[in-house]
Formats: sequence, structure tokens, C-alpha cells
Amino acid sequence: MAKTKITQTQLAEPVKIAGTGQERGAKTRLSKAYELLADQPASLAGLSVEERSNVVVSAVLDEAGNTVVISRVGDPVWEMWPYFSRPNVPNSVKRLNWSTIPEAFREACQNVLYHYWKVGRPGVGPPAETTLLKTLHTMSVICRFVASLGLQSLADVQPLHIANYVHRQKSAGMVASTMVNQFATLELLYHFRDQHKAALRVHPWPESSAVEVAGRVGQNGVDARKVSLTPLIPVEVARRLFLYAEEILAGAEEQLDERDREERSALSAPGHTTIRDACFYLLGVLTGMRSSELSSIEVSAGRTEVKNGFVFHWVTAVEYKTKKGCVEYLMPAMGHRILRILERWSLPYRARLAKQISMMERKSQSLTPKQLQWLITARSNVKRLFLGNSRYGLVALSSVGWEMVCASFSRAAGVDWKLAPHQMRRLYAYTFVRHRLGDILFLKEQFKHSSIDMTQLYGSNPLQDVALYDDILSELIAYKAGVVAQWLEKDEPLAGGAAPRLMEMRAHDFDNRKELLIETSRRVNMRSTGHSWCLAQDEGCGGSGIYAKGACGDCRNGVIDRRFIPIWQEAYRHHKELRMDAQELGPGVVMRVERDLNQAAKILKDLGVEVDAEEGDGQITPR
Repeated sequence: MAKTKITQTQLAEPVKIAGTGQERGAKTRLSKAYELLADQPASLAGLSVEERSNVVVSAVLDEAGNTVVISRVGDPVWEMWPYFSRPNVPNSVKRLNWSTIPEAFREACQNVLYHYWKVGRPGVGPPAETTLLKTLHTMSVICRFVASLGLQSLADVQPLHIANYVHRQKSAGMVASTMVNQFATLELLYHFRDQHKAALRVHPWPESSAVEVAGRVGQNGVDARKVSLTPLIPVEVARRLFLYAEEILAGAEEQLDERDREERSALSAPGHTTIRDACFYLLGVLTGMRSSELSSIEVSAGRTEVKNGFVFHWVTAVEYKTKKGCVEYLMPAMGHRILRILERWSLPYRARLAKQISMMERKSQSLTPKQLQWLITARSNVKRLFLGNSRYGLVALSSVGWEMVCASFSRAAGVDWKLAPHQMRRLYAYTFVRHRLGDILFLKEQFKHSSIDMTQLYGSNPLQDVALYDDILSELIAYKAGVVAQWLEKDEPLAGGAAPRLMEMRAHDFDNRKELLIETSRRVNMRSTGHSWCLAQDEGCGGSGIYAKGACGDCRNGVIDRRFIPIWQEAYRHHKELRMDAQELGPGVVMRVERDLNQAAKILKDLGVEVDAEEGDGQITPR
């Protein structure tokens, strides 16, 4: 192991700030001590006790460029905060507490986790820091189980013990995703068994995998699973939440005027975060951002551009999940108003934080590692808009904080729904899909396209969050699968030229109905005309059915289900009104009105809706 000039005692000592940094030019921002960290070994195997204990886990450079060690392998807690840039991660997630692992198993687990962090799994690469915390948690579950059997180390574990562990976890009723994570950690302990003599020596399942053992075979795609796990906000609930947020926004300027006149406290008055919370919800459902990306929004994040005659509105954020970095999200014109109000609301917070940073920078005394952590965090937050008070001072809200804010916001809106941040992203994806399939026009103004096409959106701005469109695609597949499932129900009424073929399929037995539905939704091109479904896999009628409703009733590619009943009831009523006018316009118009009236009546009958006795008689005598 390479030697360093940092001693173990320096970890607990204050760090001396040598001057202001002006001797070397501009003041240096605190950052990770890359040179020292790069000098650390990739493995702890084979090191002496002293060498192993002194391996540096985390370190930063102070204002003067001096190296400050934050954590070493020998510490009971590994502080990982220098590696986190995501603003909404709570401090509790930024440390690895080894006290959760029984002492007899601790060193082996440390060696495995450290090497996993440095090199990652083959073909995958190093894990994210949050993954390390999850892996440590599952290691503790495994080690406590092994210890309960009276075994002294993981090396004593035999296949029967693993089988019992799997049985216990499945009997506990855990969801498959949790079991996959736990069983994958077993694989990890075996894969890196060369890191310690007390590591797992037997493969948990030589001819299988964690995914298969957890029962995940046949389920396609992480995003599709995520969509099914995230509850969809009901339409009525979403409407009430949106109206409540809009109401708050409408009164925001007056409330901020009162604050600026010092008629209410800027930072502690009752309800002082209401504006922030409303802006969070509105931006979430109007852009599809995750809570971490919303938390990263800074001053002057909005911009507008005109491209090919269309006006686009963008908001800049940082995408952390797939590590794409700076991205831009489409937003409606309303987004600029939200950002403007949010900037004004956050001004006292940002001013106070800037003052605190300035005071800390002017201090001549030494700074402890905790003070350095605060300074780094404060500098990253000083331009951000979604700020709040915590025991650590003014910070960007954490993911846990947003969970609490959403629950409180939902209660204040008077709805009986447990609102969570990611639900807003799913609502956005669901709304996108509903628009693309012709059910609503909510997003037409936002995206400035007559039809929403992902290729168009990618082309309009290469900095967009690709993962958002993966979520939309997953939602599209799930939505289409639900439509097809409804068609195949035994007593479900259908109309249109394609209806007989679909109803014939109901007589067949399928080995795996769920997989059939998902695969069909992937392969079958479904478009909504607003009054029917079009299954044409080519150009079909070229879109003429959109304007001539009756054409879809006989078209071999047309399917009409119950969701379109109100459309056809209105068409039937309208054509009955046209009968008198048609007589004045001549025989050709009379025939067209009668044909469309009869078509609407037939479709309604096929869908199980009664129509009055006047329909279908074809007896209008032209004047």
C-alpha cells in the first residue's frame, strides 16, 4: 500500500486553514482529494492489520489545498458524503455504519464491500454510493441469520443453510424485488470470496441466479416493474391537487408582498413553505422530473427558444439516476411563472445561506471535518430554489423530506391519498400516454406538436432525460396491455370491423395470459382516433377515419369499446338533429346523414346501449 503523509490522529483533529487561499490566486473550492484517493489500493486482501486500518475511504481538500482525511477502513463508520452530489440525499444515507454487522463477520464483509466499491461486478462497473448502503443492509441481514445458526463465519455456510435462508425470506412475504437484492448480495459474497478467508465459499445456486430464485423469471424490464409498483394518482385526486396548487400560486405574489413589507416572517411564519410545496407539485406533474432533479433547480433555470416555428420552454436540472448530469425538461409556458415565484420565495433563504458561507470563509480558526462538510454542502445549495430548514441548517430538501411534504400537501388539499414524489412522474407519463392515444389533449400545448412522437422530442433537444421516455414507454406498454385485456374479457361488448376477430380470440386458452398481453402491446400498433381504436399496422386509411367517424365502424382495422360510448351517443344525437336540415340540402346530404345515423345506432347497439325507435328507419323523404 502506498504511504501517505496523513496520520491517523489527524482524523479527529481540527484542520488548520492556512491563509485565505489568495496567495495561490482565486479561492479554491473544497473537493475530493483525488490524488490521495487514487493512491489507495483496490483490495484490502493481504494487508497487515495496521496497513488495512489506515487505508483512506474518503478525503477532501480544504481551502488551502491541504488534504483532510474523513474516514479510514479502521473506523466504525465510513463517512461517504464527499462522494454525493445529489441534493436530496439525507445525511443518514451518506455513511456506512459497520456496527450493524456482527463483529465476527465484519472484516470479511468490509473487504468484500470495499473491493466491490472499487472495481464493481464484471461487465457492470463500480456501484453507486447508495447501492453500497443497501448492500451493507442486506449483508447485515445475512450475517445475523448465519450467526443465529451458531456459525462462526460465512466460510462455514453450507448449501442447506442457504436453502433455509431463502425459505425464510420467501415465507416472510417479501416482494420479489427485495428478495432479488438480498440474494444478489449472497452472490456478491461468493464472487469476491478471494478478498477474505472468512468469506462465503460455496456458490448459493450454481445453476441458477438471484433473479430466478426470487421468482422474477418472465417479468420484463426494470422500468415496467417500477411502473406497476408506483401507484397512479386517480384523475379526480390529481385534478383537486392541481387546482389546490394553482390556487396557492394565484395568491403567492400577495403573500410575498406581505413578507417583503415585513408583515410576516420570511423563514418561520406558519405556512411559509406552502408556496414552495405547491411549486414542487406543479413542476413535478408538468415536467416529469424526479424529486432529486427538482431539488437541483437553481436560479435562472428556465429558457425559451423558437425552433421550426414552434416555441419550446425548457427548465434546466441535474439528472443523477443515470449520471447524465445537466439535462433540460420541457415545460409549459406556465413553468416560467412557477420558477419566477419560486425564485422570489427562496430569496431570503439564499441570502441567509450566502451570509453564513461568507462568515465561515472569513473564520481564521481551524475547521473540523463536519464544518468542511457543511461548507461544501452550503456552497452547492446557495443558488438552489427548493430549500428548507433542518438540523443541519438551510439545505435542499432530502428524499425523505419530500415524502413528508407530499403527504402534508395532500392532506392540506383535502384529498384522501398518500401522495409521494415519484407518483408525479408516473402521472406525467400516464398523461403523456393518454394524449398520444388520443384520449386527452393535455400535453399538446406543452409539446407544441400535433402528435407527440418521441423521435421529435429527442430531436428537439439532445439534453433531455432519456430515462423519462423509458418510463413513458413502460406506461404505454402497460396501458395498451390493459386495453387489450379489456377486449378479451368474455362479456365485454365491442364494435367495429376488427371486433369479430378479437371476440374469436376469447375462445382460445393461452399458457400465459399476462405475457401475451404485454407482448401484444409491444408489437401491435394501436392509435386512437378519438372515437375508435385503429389497429392498422401500415398507413391504413391515411387518417381519413379521424374526420369520418362512420368509416371506422366497418373498417377491418377499427375497434370500438365502451370508453367511446359517450362519443357515439353524441354523434347519434347530432345526426338526428341534422335530419331536418338535410331535407333542405338535397338527396345526397339526406343519404349521408341517414348512413351516419344508422352507423352510430349500430355501434351503440353492439356496445349494449339502447337507442330510440326512430333510428335506422331510413325513411326521410327529401323535399
